Amino acid sequence: MKRLYNTESGFKQKVFSLFLAVVLLAGVGLLPTSKVQAAGTTVTSMSYFSAADGPVISKSGVGQASYGFVMPTFNGGSATWNDVSDDVGVKVKVAGNWVDIDNAGGYTYNQNWGHWSDGGLNGYWFTLSTTTEIQLFSKANGVTLDYTLVFQNINKTTITAMAPTQGPQITAGFTGSAGFTYPTFNNDPAVTYEAVAEDLKVYVKPVSSSTWIDIDNNAASGWIYDNNFGQFTEGGGGYWFTVTESINVKLESKTSTANVVYTLTFNKPVRNSYVLTPYEGTTFTADAKGVIGVPLPKIDGGAPIGTELGNYVYQININGQWVAMSDSSQSGFVYAGNGYNNMSDA
Repeated sequence: MKRLYNTESGFKQKVFSLFLAVVLLAGVGLLPTSKVQAAGTTVTSMSYFSAADGPVISKSGVGQASYGFVMPTFNGGSATWNDVSDDVGVKVKVAGNWVDIDNAGGYTYNQNWGHWSDGGLNGYWFTLSTTTEIQLFSKANGVTLDYTLVFQNINKTTITAMAPTQGPQITAGFTGSAGFTYPTFNNDPAVTYEAVAEDLKVYVKPVSSSTWIDIDNNAASGWIYDNNFGQFTEGGGGYWFTVTESINVKLESKTSTANVVYTLTFNKPVRNSYVLTPYEGTTFTADAKGVIGVPLPKIDGGAPIGTELGNYVYQININGQWVAMSDSSQSGFVYAGNGYNNMSDA
């Protein structure tokens, strides 16, 4: 089984928050970065953002690896990527010569290289199968900054043994989120998941059941990749699950009897009532940008679980009347990925 997130969010992003973010962002702060570029700024200097972002970045993988680095510091920090983006180009070294990446052959934007933006930072990403030299350059002033992306190929192998690196007894959170890092393969920490991915199967069953379910490409089972289970890349990588009951997860070799079994325990609360009480008070203060996080109330004295999150109704009081937040025509709010805001659907 070889399916991975390409983002850095991984398992942490799948731990569903108990917070409804009520976003009241104003003005330019909500506009896409491409809309707030300063025209005409050129690059006079570039320096690596950090030691982890150049000049040499090393990766390993089976056949290929993904690289990424944060944009360099431009003009001593006085210019941002938004300011200078029109002036920055990319070259690749081919046969000892620097060639514009669009003319180098084998590079297709948004397929094996491109830009990324996350958490206020911007950068470049590349998917490579050989060590490659990259150069950022100023179209106007000729200023350059070189990167060497070192690739080490990993040979595929089969699994002869597995030992857990987390667990195997794991307790899921209130919302059913749980996960574990990949086990040690073949008693050798140097053997990575990528090396054995084609030999690895994942099975799941309720703790009370004796029947294992193959969840790979088996949506009919109710297990859907990137929905209620998946993989993360942080810390060497692993699997995450969102459960509504206690389950066993078995990782097993396709070619040997090697396997490891995890128990993900979900402590479902007993509800004697559905009385709501504040989770931590009822008065909140927005930050300087107008952002307010409102924790969902407790149910019968305990935190809500994942299956209960969709049962909340969100309303706002306007002129003495409670109206649904989702009714934009009345509430003036538009739902966004992390809550509501009343300024822009961006």
